[in-house]
Amino acid sequence: MGVSFEPRKQGFFVEIDRKTNRTKTTHFNPFLTMATIVRIVVTEPGIANNRQLFEDFIAESKQLLTENKKHQFVLLPAGFLTFFSNDLTHIPLSEPQEQTEKQKWFAEIEILKEQALEEFYRSFDSKMLQELKSVAHYFVIGIDSGGKRLQFVLVYDLQNEMPLHWTGKTFPQKKEKDFVIQMPIDTHFIKEKIDGKRIAVFGCHDLSIFNPRHQKHFSPFEDERKNAKRKDDTETGKIKCPFIDATLDFSPDIMLQLPHTESTWAAKWTTLNKWLHRKKGKELQHFATGLQRCPKKQYSLSGTQRGDVMNFANGKWIDVKQNNKERRKMK
Repeated sequence: MGVSFEPRKQGFFVEIDRKTNRTKTTHFNPFLTMATIVRIVVTEPGIANNRQLFEDFIAESKQLLTENKKHQFVLLPAGFLTFFSNDLTHIPLSEPQEQTEKQKWFAEIEILKEQALEEFYRSFDSKMLQELKSVAHYFVIGIDSGGKRLQFVLVYDLQNEMPLHWTGKTFPQKKEKDFVIQMPIDTHFIKEKIDGKRIAVFGCHDLSIFNPRHQKHFSPFEDERKNAKRKDDTETGKIKCPFIDATLDFSPDIMLQLPHTESTWAAKWTTLNKWLHRKKGKELQHFATGLQRCPKKQYSLSGTQRGDVMNFANGKWIDVKQNNKERRKMK
């Protein structure tokens, strides 16, 4: 009997008998193979506080993965590590327009990347990185400067043992806009496709450009806007439309977001997907928010992930539906 398999769905797969054209739905354990994105869910930052969690994750992944298979992205939250640098107040908060000043600015940022990478290697020694290499292709982690003036995101290529991509926060919170160094918009989009997929990476708060409360002024679509003309900035100058436009134009297939804390990100993901569908006729295939959870207040895991995403916390794989039941009991 000829049988084919449709792509796996949440909690079941569908077998199709090509001779009879009948389908059979079979429930399955969703933790049987590699994942596109694995979130290691933490409650506090730093490798010293989470070394056992990483050791458990590696051991459980080795049991889970079939031969030669690896997770694609292992995701942590923003500010998981902190590097200490000299005073940064002399560095402009955004990329200068004048060419000489722009070159100086990028040179300063490169030096800070080197300092952040040194902290990364201090925290994750060669033995730990080799163990992670055995179960994953890429490691995505937030590394802040002391005082959070600069908030890097590093995409580390575990197989080639080197950084693949750097970005950081571009859209600061109101209280941060006078001291946080903002990374250029184009750094959020990895130029080379990974397994044929376009990858976008957002820092803390960046996803808030898709806050549905702003769409009456800054939607890319005129029928959603109350004011006749779409401006480049809000009345307060906090939101710049080019970030929205660049994200939609890039048309990512996979998107990773690294906030510092858990929050109400679900509505922003919904708006992003809605606008992406209207402009490009597609939605994100996979997305996830890196999580540092507050034990006293937890949001739905399902609202911050889509597609092939697995969650690892407290030394075990987390069932999203069961987690949501436990979260409702806490209220």
